[in-house]
Amino acid sequence: MKRLFLFLIAAVFAMASTAVYAAERAPLGKGNFALKLDYIVFTDSHFDRGGNQDDGLYVGLEGYGEILPNLYLGGEIGQAANVEMAGEEISFVPLELNMKYAAEVAPKLVIDFGGGISYSYVELQYQVPFGPLQPERDDWLFGAQFFADLTYKINWFSIGLNAKYQVTEDFRDEDLDLNNFRIGVQIGIMF
Repeated sequence: MKRLFLFLIAAVFAMASTAVYAAERAPLGKGNFALKLDYIVFTDSHFDRGGNQDDGLYVGLEGYGEILPNLYLGGEIGQAANVEMAGEEISFVPLELNMKYAAEVAPKLVIDFGGGISYSYVELQYQVPFGPLQPERDDWLFGAQFFADLTYKINWFSIGLNAKYQVTEDFRDEDLDLNNFRIGVQIGIMF
């Protein structure tokens, strides 16, 4: 019985020291910022018709702060565009509020996943080689997203890969949404 009691006390101290160590060493720092360069694909079938191009470049800036051990609250703002000579020209500017869980899976290697809500400004215009064919249409769309990141830490600097899927409500008066998938790289700082 004494051995079991001593074993349990040792186990409690070992687990407590691990929890304290994790709390002292936040996987992504107490806060972090990152610049993202992503390939974005809009998934609505509307963009597959009539020569419309459904992909482009997304550039974003994200920032997070630790609210609990391994749990971060933050946001992202960015812009995506797929300017082309013929077809639908899309400008997409999402404003996101996200929460994510981060864990160090190996020394200096962090995986995180999370989700959030978004409010996105969208501007659409059908282009032909010599100018716009119809007036520009714009709208603000509510949405939600989920994502995962893999980050490698080098002191206070970080580099990584990210993937995100975002759903939006339908565009005003049209059977068209701006659901999208993004995959790309990010560079950032931690403090």
